Amino acid sequence: MEVLLVVLSAMELDKFYRVIRYFGIGMIFLSFSWAVFKSSIPSERRPSFAKAVGLYTEGKFQESLEYYDIAVSEYPEFIHAKRGRARSLMQLGRDQQALEAFDEVLMLDPDSAVSFANRAILEDRMGLYAKAIEDYERAIKMDPKLGEGLDWFTRFLQNRKDKSKTLPERVETLKALIKKENPTKATTLENF
Repeated sequence: MEVLLVVLSAMELDKFYRVIRYFGIGMIFLSFSWAVFKSSIPSERRPSFAKAVGLYTEGKFQESLEYYDIAVSEYPEFIHAKRGRARSLMQLGRDQQALEAFDEVLMLDPDSAVSFANRAILEDRMGLYAKAIEDYERAIKMDPKLGEGLDWFTRFLQNRKDKSKTLPERVETLKALIKKENPTKATTLENF
């Protein structure tokens, strides 16, 4: 009886080792697949862009601009690098350069609602209210979710205590401001 148990347990042990072997082979295959996948992600193939995004996220806008410039020179048609460059210029207060950069981005990618919204924010800051209203409204029309503003989770992650104005609220504020400053010009804006 003991010999039968030893043989049976040896057979079970063989089955167990076979499972471990197949599991190991599977893990090697998954590891290799993951490496191939990671190398196919654009930021992994574009280290300057990846570095620029990281620096922008950390609030290091001058440094991010330098890396975005490198990414644009390495990949002149890479729209995400050009968009990041425009946002960095905007954060640095280099408004005219940022406006030109956003114009270039929107010529290359005219379906980018976020770029229209960003350009509108810049135009708003520059006092170009009529153009800002036009871009805000275009962005909202292209992507209605942009008009809703930041959700509670994003505000939490960005440590924003107060809910900021939504884009439609800002448009109404700008229209009222223009109407107050120049009532004859405001009637032409209402025809947008």
